[in-house]
Amino acid sequence: MVKKIGWLLMIFSVGFMGSIRPVWAFSIEAKAAILMDPVSGKILYAQNEHQRLPPASVTKVMTMLLIMEAVESGRIGWDEKIVTSKAAAGMGGSQIYLKEGEEMTLREMFKAIAVVSANDASTAIAEHLYGSDIDFVEAMNNRAQKLKLKNTHFANETGLPDPEHYSSAYDLAVISRELLKYPEVLKFTSIWMDSLRDGKFILRNTNELIRVYRGADGLKTGHTSEAKYCLAATAKKGDFRLLSVILGAESDAARVAQTKRLLDYGFRNFQWKPVFESKKVIGRVYIKGAKQEQVSVQLRSDFGVVVERGKELVVTTRITPDKNIKLPIKSGARIGTVSAVLEGKIIGQAPVYAAENVEEANFLVKGWRWIRDFFKSLFSKKTEKLNESFERLY
Repeated sequence: MVKKIGWLLMIFSVGFMGSIRPVWAFSIEAKAAILMDPVSGKILYAQNEHQRLPPASVTKVMTMLLIMEAVESGRIGWDEKIVTSKAAAGMGGSQIYLKEGEEMTLREMFKAIAVVSANDASTAIAEHLYGSDIDFVEAMNNRAQKLKLKNTHFANETGLPDPEHYSSAYDLAVISRELLKYPEVLKFTSIWMDSLRDGKFILRNTNELIRVYRGADGLKTGHTSEAKYCLAATAKKGDFRLLSVILGAESDAARVAQTKRLLDYGFRNFQWKPVFESKKVIGRVYIKGAKQEQVSVQLRSDFGVVVERGKELVVTTRITPDKNIKLPIKSGARIGTVSAVLEGKIIGQAPVYAAENVEEANFLVKGWRWIRDFFKSLFSKKTEKLNESFERLY
Protein backbone atom coordinates (compact mmCIF):
# COMPACT_ATOMS: atom_id res chain seq x y z
CA MET A 1 0.00 0.00 0.00
CA VAL A 2 2.84 2.40 0.88
CA LYS A 3 4.53 1.61 -2.42
CA LYS A 4 1.32 2.39 -4.35
CA ILE A 5 0.92 5.75 -2.61
CA GLY A 6 4.55 6.57 -3.36
CA TRP A 7 4.11 5.77 -7.06
CA LEU A 8 0.94 7.86 -7.22
CA LEU A 9 2.68 10.84 -5.60
CA MET A 10 5.60 10.57 -8.04
CA ILE A 11 3.30 10.38 -11.08
CA PHE A 12 1.28 13.37 -9.83
CA SER A 13 4.38 15.47 -9.19
CA VAL A 14 5.89 14.67 -12.60
CA GLY A 15 2.60 15.53 -14.33
CA PHE A 16 2.29 18.77 -12.41
CA MET A 17 5.87 19.83 -13.13
CA GLY A 18 5.40 19.11 -16.84
CA SER A 19 2.41 21.47 -17.01
CA ILE A 20 4.27 24.61 -15.94
CA ARG A 21 7.22 26.50 -17.30
CA PRO A 22 10.40 25.92 -15.25
CA VAL A 23 11.25 28.90 -13.09
CA TRP A 24 14.71 29.07 -14.65
CA ALA A 25 13.42 29.38 -18.24
CA PHE A 26 14.15 32.75 -19.84
CA SER A 27 11.06 34.68 -20.90
CA ILE A 28 10.04 38.28 -21.55
CA GLU A 29 7.14 39.94 -19.77
CA ALA A 30 5.34 41.23 -22.85
CA LYS A 31 2.87 39.88 -25.40
CA ALA A 32 5.59 39.21 -27.97
CA ALA A 33 9.34 39.61 -28.29
CA ILE A 34 12.22 38.84 -30.61
CA LEU A 35 16.00 39.22 -30.60
CA MET A 36 17.83 39.25 -33.93
CA ASP A 37 21.30 39.60 -35.38
CA PRO A 38 20.65 42.42 -37.88
CA VAL A 39 23.60 41.42 -40.09
CA SER A 40 22.46 37.88 -40.90
CA GLY A 41 18.83 38.05 -39.76
CA LYS A 42 19.47 35.11 -37.41
CA ILE A 43 16.89 34.87 -34.62
CA LEU A 44 18.51 34.52 -31.20
CA TYR A 45 15.31 34.53 -29.13
CA ALA A 46 11.61 34.56 -29.99
CA GLN A 47 8.35 34.65 -28.07
CA ASN A 48 5.01 34.80 -29.92
CA GLU A 49 6.99 36.45 -32.69
CA HIS A 50 4.39 35.88 -35.43
CA GLN A 51 1.32 36.96 -33.44
CA ARG A 52 -0.57 39.84 -35.08
CA LEU A 53 -0.65 42.77 -32.69
CA PRO A 54 -1.19 46.55 -32.87
CA PRO A 55 2.31 48.07 -33.23
CA ALA A 56 1.44 51.67 -32.26
CA SER A 57 4.21 54.07 -33.33
CA VAL A 58 6.73 51.29 -33.91
CA THR A 59 4.92 51.48 -37.26
CA LYS A 60 7.24 54.37 -37.99
CA VAL A 61 10.19 52.07 -38.63
CA MET A 62 8.50 51.50 -41.99
CA THR A 63 7.71 55.20 -42.36
CA MET A 64 11.37 56.03 -41.73
CA LEU A 65 12.52 53.25 -44.07
CA LEU A 66 10.56 54.69 -47.00
CA ILE A 67 11.95 58.14 -46.24
CA MET A 68 15.54 56.86 -46.10
CA GLU A 69 15.05 55.03 -49.40
CA ALA A 70 13.66 58.22 -50.96
CA VAL A 71 16.73 60.14 -49.79
CA GLU A 72 19.10 57.48 -51.12
CA SER A 73 17.37 57.44 -54.51
CA GLY A 74 17.64 61.23 -54.79
CA ARG A 75 13.88 61.83 -54.77
CA ILE A 76 14.32 64.23 -51.87
CA GLY A 77 17.17 65.95 -50.03
CA TRP A 78 17.61 66.58 -46.33
CA ASP A 79 17.39 70.35 -46.77
CA GLU A 80 14.25 70.28 -48.91
CA LYS A 81 11.38 72.30 -47.42
CA ILE A 82 8.12 70.53 -46.63
CA VAL A 83 4.89 72.50 -46.26
CA THR A 84 2.39 71.31 -43.64
CA SER A 85 -1.09 70.57 -44.97
CA LYS A 86 -4.33 71.02 -43.06
CA ALA A 87 -4.60 67.23 -42.66
CA ALA A 88 -1.07 66.95 -41.27
CA ALA A 89 -1.64 69.83 -38.86
CA GLY A 90 -4.79 68.14 -37.59
CA MET A 91 -3.14 64.85 -36.63
CA GLY A 92 -3.60 63.79 -33.03
CA GLY A 93 -1.38 61.80 -30.71
CA SER A 94 2.35 62.53 -30.46
CA GLN A 95 3.15 65.68 -32.41
CA ILE A 96 5.24 68.83 -32.67
CA TYR A 97 2.09 70.94 -33.23
CA LEU A 98 2.74 71.88 -36.83
CA LYS A 99 0.44 74.61 -38.16
CA GLU A 100 -1.13 74.57 -41.59
CA GLY A 101 1.30 76.18 -44.00
CA GLU A 102 4.28 75.87 -41.64
CA GLU A 103 7.52 74.87 -43.35
CA MET A 104 10.32 72.69 -42.06
CA THR A 105 13.16 70.86 -43.75
CA LEU A 106 13.03 67.10 -44.20
CA ARG A 107 15.87 66.86 -41.68
CA GLU A 108 13.85 68.71 -39.02
CA MET A 109 10.69 66.71 -39.60
CA PHE A 110 12.55 63.40 -39.70
CA LYS A 111 14.23 64.30 -36.41
CA ALA A 112 10.79 64.96 -34.94
CA ILE A 113 9.64 61.49 -36.04
CA ALA A 114 12.72 59.73 -34.72
CA VAL A 115 12.90 61.55 -31.39
CA VAL A 116 9.32 62.31 -30.33
CA SER A 117 7.33 60.13 -32.77
CA ALA A 118 5.61 63.12 -34.35
CA ASN A 119 2.46 62.05 -36.20
CA ASP A 120 2.01 65.44 -37.86
CA ALA A 121 5.55 65.34 -39.30
CA SER A 122 4.98 61.76 -40.51
CA THR A 123 1.88 62.78 -42.42
CA ALA A 124 3.48 65.93 -43.84
CA ILE A 125 6.40 63.93 -45.26
CA ALA A 126 4.10 61.16 -46.52
CA GLU A 127 2.01 63.69 -48.46
CA HIS A 128 5.11 65.44 -49.79
CA LEU A 129 6.67 62.22 -51.09
CA TYR A 130 3.59 60.47 -52.50
CA GLY A 131 0.99 63.20 -52.99
CA SER A 132 -1.29 61.78 -50.29
CA ASP A 133 -0.99 59.74 -47.14
CA ILE A 134 -3.19 57.08 -48.77
CA ASP A 135 -0.63 56.52 -51.52
CA PHE A 136 2.17 56.52 -48.94
CA VAL A 137 0.39 53.81 -46.94
CA GLU A 138 -0.02 51.79 -50.13
CA ALA A 139 3.74 52.09 -50.61
CA MET A 140 4.25 50.88 -47.03
CA ASN A 141 2.18 47.77 -47.72
CA ASN A 142 3.94 47.16 -51.03
CA ARG A 143 7.29 47.34 -49.23
CA ALA A 144 6.03 44.88 -46.63
CA GLN A 145 5.07 42.48 -49.43
CA LYS A 146 8.54 42.79 -50.98
CA LEU A 147 9.98 41.84 -47.60
CA LYS A 148 7.61 38.81 -47.63
CA LEU A 149 5.97 39.79 -44.35
CA LYS A 150 2.94 37.63 -43.68
CA ASN A 151 1.54 39.28 -40.56
CA THR A 152 1.66 42.99 -41.38
CA HIS A 153 -0.87 45.39 -42.81
CA PHE A 154 -0.70 49.15 -42.47
CA ALA A 155 -3.75 51.42 -42.40
CA ASN A 156 -1.78 54.62 -41.72
CA GLU A 157 1.76 55.98 -41.49
CA THR A 158 1.57 56.86 -37.80
CA GLY A 159 0.46 53.78 -35.89
CA LEU A 160 -2.78 55.29 -34.60
CA PRO A 161 -5.34 52.55 -33.75
CA ASP A 162 -7.19 50.91 -36.63
CA PRO A 163 -8.66 47.37 -36.89
CA GLU A 164 -6.77 46.88 -40.18
CA HIS A 165 -3.45 48.07 -38.77
CA TYR A 166 -1.31 45.27 -37.35
CA SER A 167 2.12 43.69 -37.40
CA SER A 168 4.21 41.16 -35.46
CA ALA A 169 7.46 41.23 -33.53
CA TYR A 170 9.18 39.27 -36.29
CA ASP A 171 7.88 41.48 -39.11
CA LEU A 172 8.87 44.66 -37.28
CA ALA A 173 12.34 43.23 -36.68
CA VAL A 174 12.69 42.54 -40.42
CA ILE A 175 11.65 46.13 -41.23
CA SER A 176 14.01 47.49 -38.56
CA ARG A 177 16.81 45.40 -40.01
CA GLU A 178 16.23 47.03 -43.40
CA LEU A 179 16.23 50.45 -41.74
CA LEU A 180 19.60 49.73 -40.10
CA LYS A 181 21.10 49.39 -43.56
CA TYR A 182 21.02 53.20 -43.45
CA PRO A 183 23.38 53.97 -40.52
CA GLU A 184 22.53 57.66 -40.80
CA VAL A 185 19.18 56.94 -39.17
CA LEU A 186 21.01 56.24 -35.89
CA LYS A 187 22.22 59.84 -35.80
CA PHE A 188 18.57 60.78 -35.31
CA THR A 189 17.32 57.94 -33.12
CA SER A 190 20.23 58.34 -30.66
CA ILE A 191 19.40 61.99 -29.91
CA TRP A 192 18.35 62.41 -26.28
CA MET A 193 17.55 66.13 -26.21
CA ASP A 194 17.29 68.62 -29.06
CA SER A 195 15.05 71.43 -30.28
CA LEU A 196 13.16 72.89 -33.24
CA ARG A 197 11.98 76.38 -34.20
CA ASP A 198 15.25 78.06 -33.19
CA GLY A 199 15.32 76.41 -29.80
CA LYS A 200 11.75 77.32 -28.86
CA PHE A 201 10.38 73.76 -29.07
CA ILE A 202 12.23 71.15 -27.01
CA LEU A 203 12.51 67.55 -28.15
CA ARG A 204 13.07 64.78 -25.61
CA ASN A 205 13.42 61.24 -26.85
CA THR A 206 10.58 58.89 -25.98
CA ASN A 207 13.10 56.03 -25.94
CA GLU A 208 14.49 55.96 -22.39
CA LEU A 209 16.69 53.01 -23.32
CA ILE A 210 19.27 55.18 -25.07
CA ARG A 211 19.85 57.03 -21.80
CA VAL A 212 20.15 54.00 -19.49
CA TYR A 213 21.67 51.22 -21.60
CA ARG A 214 25.27 51.32 -22.78
CA GLY A 215 25.51 51.09 -26.56
CA ALA A 216 21.81 51.73 -27.24
CA ASP A 217 21.25 54.10 -30.16
CA GLY A 218 17.70 53.46 -31.38
CA LEU A 219 15.22 52.70 -32.61
CA LYS A 220 11.48 53.42 -32.12
CA THR A 221 8.91 53.46 -29.34
CA GLY A 222 5.15 52.99 -29.54
CA HIS A 223 2.23 53.32 -27.17
CA THR A 224 -1.55 53.29 -27.32
CA SER A 225 -4.07 51.93 -24.82
CA GLU A 226 -4.71 49.04 -27.20
CA ALA A 227 -1.10 48.22 -28.07
CA LYS A 228 0.27 49.04 -24.60
CA TYR A 229 4.00 49.81 -24.58
CA CYS A 230 6.16 48.71 -27.50
CA LEU A 231 9.79 49.19 -28.46
CA ALA A 232 12.03 48.31 -31.39
CA ALA A 233 15.54 48.74 -30.02
CA THR A 234 19.13 48.32 -31.09
CA ALA A 235 22.42 48.43 -29.23
CA LYS A 236 26.04 47.86 -30.16
CA LYS A 237 28.94 46.68 -28.02
CA GLY A 238 32.24 46.55 -29.83
CA ASP A 239 31.60 45.05 -33.27
CA PHE A 240 28.46 43.27 -32.13
CA ARG A 241 25.05 44.84 -32.75
CA LEU A 242 21.73 43.39 -31.62
CA LEU A 243 18.18 44.23 -32.62
CA SER A 244 15.13 43.58 -30.45
CA VAL A 245 11.38 44.16 -30.61
CA ILE A 246 8.96 44.02 -27.68
CA LEU A 247 5.20 44.41 -28.10
CA GLY A 248 2.58 44.77 -25.40
CA ALA A 249 4.55 45.57 -22.26
CA GLU A 250 2.55 46.93 -19.33
CA SER A 251 4.37 50.25 -18.86
CA ASP A 252 7.18 52.44 -20.17
CA ALA A 253 9.42 51.21 -17.35
CA ALA A 254 8.52 47.61 -18.20
CA ARG A 255 9.35 47.92 -21.90
CA VAL A 256 12.74 49.42 -21.03
CA ALA A 257 13.45 46.81 -18.34
CA GLN A 258 12.39 43.90 -20.57
CA THR A 259 14.38 45.22 -23.51
CA LYS A 260 17.44 45.49 -21.28
CA ARG A 261 16.92 41.88 -20.20
CA LEU A 262 16.56 40.76 -23.80
CA LEU A 263 19.67 42.60 -24.97
CA ASP A 264 21.66 41.39 -21.94
CA TYR A 265 20.59 37.84 -22.79
CA GLY A 266 21.97 38.31 -26.31
CA PHE A 267 25.27 39.90 -25.34
CA ARG A 268 25.79 37.35 -22.56
CA ASN A 269 25.14 34.23 -24.63
CA PHE A 270 26.34 35.19 -28.10
CA GLN A 271 29.27 36.99 -29.64
CA TRP A 272 30.42 38.38 -32.96
CA LYS A 273 33.16 36.38 -34.64
CA PRO A 274 35.07 38.17 -37.40
CA VAL A 275 35.87 35.68 -40.17
CA PHE A 276 37.52 37.59 -43.03
CA GLU A 277 38.43 41.20 -43.75
CA SER A 278 37.37 42.92 -46.94
CA LYS A 279 39.64 43.55 -49.92
CA LYS A 280 42.10 40.86 -48.84
CA VAL A 281 42.66 37.55 -50.63
CA ILE A 282 40.82 34.98 -48.51
CA GLY A 283 41.41 31.90 -50.65
CA ARG A 284 41.15 30.44 -54.13
CA VAL A 285 38.50 28.68 -56.18
CA TYR A 286 38.99 26.16 -58.96
CA ILE A 287 37.58 27.27 -62.31
CA LYS A 288 37.70 24.70 -65.07
CA GLY A 289 38.87 26.09 -68.37
CA ALA A 290 40.65 29.11 -66.88
CA LYS A 291 44.22 29.91 -67.80
CA GLN A 292 45.05 29.87 -64.09
CA GLU A 293 42.90 27.13 -62.56
CA GLN A 294 43.08 28.48 -59.00
CA VAL A 295 41.67 32.01 -58.91
CA SER A 296 42.22 34.30 -55.92
CA VAL A 297 39.05 35.71 -54.35
CA GLN A 298 38.23 38.52 -51.93
CA LEU A 299 35.26 40.15 -50.18
CA ARG A 300 33.84 43.62 -50.71
CA SER A 301 33.00 44.02 -47.03
CA ASP A 302 34.08 42.44 -43.77
CA PHE A 303 32.52 39.04 -43.11
CA GLY A 304 31.58 37.79 -39.65
CA VAL A 305 28.97 35.67 -37.91
CA VAL A 306 27.15 35.48 -34.60
CA VAL A 307 27.93 32.34 -32.59
CA GLU A 308 27.18 31.03 -29.14
CA ARG A 309 29.91 31.91 -26.69
CA GLY A 310 32.46 29.12 -26.44
CA LYS A 311 31.92 27.88 -30.01
CA GLU A 312 33.80 30.60 -31.87
CA LEU A 313 36.95 28.46 -32.21
CA VAL A 314 35.21 25.61 -34.04
CA VAL A 315 33.81 27.72 -36.90
CA THR A 316 35.23 26.59 -40.25
CA THR A 317 34.96 28.14 -43.72
CA ARG A 318 34.63 26.93 -47.27
CA ILE A 319 34.57 28.73 -50.61
CA THR A 320 32.30 27.43 -53.36
CA PRO A 321 32.50 28.65 -56.98
CA ASP A 322 29.32 29.74 -58.74
CA LYS A 323 27.88 27.46 -61.42
CA ASN A 324 28.24 28.21 -65.13
CA ILE A 325 30.99 30.81 -64.78
CA LYS A 326 31.74 32.36 -68.14
CA LEU A 327 35.29 33.18 -69.20
CA PRO A 328 37.06 35.56 -69.38
CA ILE A 329 36.46 37.05 -65.92
CA LYS A 330 37.19 40.64 -64.98
CA SER A 331 38.71 41.51 -61.64
CA GLY A 332 35.90 42.33 -59.21
CA ALA A 333 33.33 40.00 -60.80
CA ARG A 334 31.41 37.68 -58.50
CA ILE A 335 32.56 34.08 -58.86
CA GLY A 336 31.48 32.28 -55.70
CA THR A 337 30.36 32.19 -52.09
CA VAL A 338 32.21 31.86 -48.79
CA SER A 339 30.36 29.99 -46.03
CA ALA A 340 30.96 29.90 -42.31
CA VAL A 341 30.14 26.45 -40.93
CA LEU A 342 29.48 25.37 -37.35
CA GLU A 343 28.78 21.74 -36.45
CA GLY A 344 27.95 20.94 -40.06
CA LYS A 345 25.50 23.82 -40.50
CA ILE A 346 26.02 26.98 -42.53
CA ILE A 347 25.66 29.94 -40.16
CA GLY A 348 26.65 32.73 -42.55
CA GLN A 349 27.44 33.37 -46.19
CA ALA A 350 28.85 36.15 -48.34
CA PRO A 351 29.65 36.53 -52.05
CA VAL A 352 33.29 36.46 -53.14
CA TYR A 353 34.81 38.28 -56.09
CA ALA A 354 37.75 37.66 -58.40
CA ALA A 355 40.87 39.44 -57.16
CA GLU A 356 42.41 39.38 -60.64
CA ASN A 357 41.54 39.16 -64.32
CA VAL A 358 41.11 35.58 -65.50
CA GLU A 359 41.66 34.51 -69.10
CA GLU A 360 40.40 31.36 -70.79
CA ALA A 361 42.98 28.62 -71.32
CA ASN A 362 44.01 27.86 -74.91
CA PHE A 363 43.39 24.60 -76.74
CA LEU A 364 46.77 23.03 -75.91
CA VAL A 365 46.44 23.73 -72.19
CA LYS A 366 42.90 22.34 -72.12
CA GLY A 367 44.10 19.21 -73.96
CA TRP A 368 46.96 18.66 -71.53
CA ARG A 369 44.63 19.06 -68.55
CA TRP A 370 42.20 16.55 -70.05
CA ILE A 371 44.99 13.95 -70.32
CA ARG A 372 46.20 14.78 -66.79
CA ASP A 373 42.71 14.48 -65.29
CA PHE A 374 42.05 11.24 -67.20
CA PHE A 375 45.08 9.50 -65.70
CA LYS A 376 44.34 10.98 -62.29
CA SER A 377 40.83 9.52 -62.33
CA LEU A 378 42.15 6.20 -63.65
CA PHE A 379 44.72 6.00 -60.85
CA SER A 380 42.15 6.92 -58.21
CA LYS A 381 39.77 4.17 -59.44
CA LYS A 382 42.56 1.56 -59.23
CA THR A 383 43.40 2.76 -55.72
CA GLU A 384 39.74 2.41 -54.70
CA LYS A 385 39.61 -1.16 -56.04
CA LEU A 386 42.82 -2.11 -54.18
CA ASN A 387 41.37 -0.67 -50.98
CA GLU A 388 38.16 -2.68 -51.47
CA SER A 389 40.18 -5.87 -52.00
CA PHE A 390 42.23 -5.16 -48.89
CA GLU A 391 39.05 -4.67 -46.85
CA ARG A 392 37.62 -7.99 -48.05
CA LEU A 393 40.80 -9.81 -47.01
CA TYR A 394 40.60 -8.45 -43.50
